Amino acid sequence: MTRILAIAVSAALLGTAASSADTWQPPTAWLAQAMCVHAKEAPWNANTGNGYYGGFQFTRQTWLTLGGAADPAFTHPGDPAFPFAASKQEQLYRAWRLWRRDGGTWRSWGAVGRACSR
Repeated sequence: MTRILAIAVSAALLGTAASSADTWQPPTAWLAQAMCVHAKEAPWNANTGNGYYGGFQFTRQTWLTLGGAADPAFTHPGDPAFPFAASKQEQLYRAWRLWRRDGGTWRSWGAVGRACSR
């Protein structure tokens, strides 16, 4: 019984490690669509003051719900002294998590998502 528990815990830890933004590798086809969405959205460090942040224009709430860390830009919307600080890799990972949550669709990005998923 203890051996089975140890195997289960090890498998769970491996699954967690593999899903971190630092080690995650995006699927090639998905990455091409993601870069299309990003190209139509904003720079990676965007803090435009409209309530959206980063290269995928995440809302604060969406970013935090997806496991992203709080960012100083959230408390200083539109202030160029506080650009969105999450790395490109982190933003791609959070976008992938949202894409998966949306059933493997780009619906959270509306018309841009539809255009980039064709």
